[in-house]
Amino acid sequence: MEDPRFNNETLAYLQFIAQNPPPQGNVIEVETMRLFFEDIHQKINEKLHGTFRGTTEEKIVKTSSTEIPITIYTPIDVNKDKLVVYFHGGGWVIGSRKTHQTIVNFLADVTKTIWISVEYRLGPEYKYPIWLDDACDVTQHIIQNKTAYGVNQTTKIGVAGDSAAGMISASLSRLLKGIDFQILIYAALDILGQTPSYKEFANRMYFLTPEFMNWFCMHAYHNSDDIKDPRVSALLNRTFDELPPCLFIVADLDILRDENLEYQKLLEKAGVQTKLVLIKGVIHGFFSFPGIFPQTCAEAIDAIRDFMASI
Repeated sequence: MEDPRFNNETLAYLQFIAQNPPPQGNVIEVETMRLFFEDIHQKINEKLHGTFRGTTEEKIVKTSSTEIPITIYTPIDVNKDKLVVYFHGGGWVIGSRKTHQTIVNFLADVTKTIWISVEYRLGPEYKYPIWLDDACDVTQHIIQNKTAYGVNQTTKIGVAGDSAAGMISASLSRLLKGIDFQILIYAALDILGQTPSYKEFANRMYFLTPEFMNWFCMHAYHNSDDIKDPRVSALLNRTFDELPPCLFIVADLDILRDENLEYQKLLEKAGVQTKLVLIKGVIHGFFSFPGIFPQTCAEAIDAIRDFMASI
């Protein structure tokens, strides 16, 4: 089956997945899924490896509970008026700085801004709220020590993330002082899955299905009470007026589409500066695969560049 709304890049991606299928069966092991996710990112983005025009630096951020690796991407001709802390997607269970390295390279290059990619701990080894606390601790550290990361005391700090990490970024924007803007890329904002797009895109051809979301939640959370926490499901919050400006990058054919549309309306109503870019013809997950989604990734990255320039 295929949706006539799929663009050519989505069709090419689905053909690749058909030739490199994900793990199947009633019981899918976390490590098997992690290896699959690493493998397809490696294969799809391989031709783009080594194209970053800038410097890459590895550091460790020591928190009260652990040590968290980060990667700092500094492009050539860097503009120091902004810095972005990036969290990778993968359902709080899979993914890494490595899977998302290529797209963060592009983001740093195009925006001429320092981007810091964070290796927060994942479930099921570290369930909620550990991974959110990791993200919170690292971001707080960067805000308080921004000059140590090559920028100025007046530099604006933003958070960004795709999918599960879009949820993390939205949560941090509410929890922390000192975040000046947020970039949410097909963010998970209603973990209860109550919006219409959950039913519209339930077929496996859309890749992220309600069943797949349940698999992630089973490994990332202790129980249903966790996903009812407003720090997790952003739509459950009551007030939105003090949030920083927000860019939404939304995939047109994605179970998470409607919760992003709804969250943007709530922020707009509260007087928060927002911009929503709906990427047509693509499914969830396209953003970390510029090797097979060159045009749609470029569209999203250009929107991010323009949004950051407006802040």
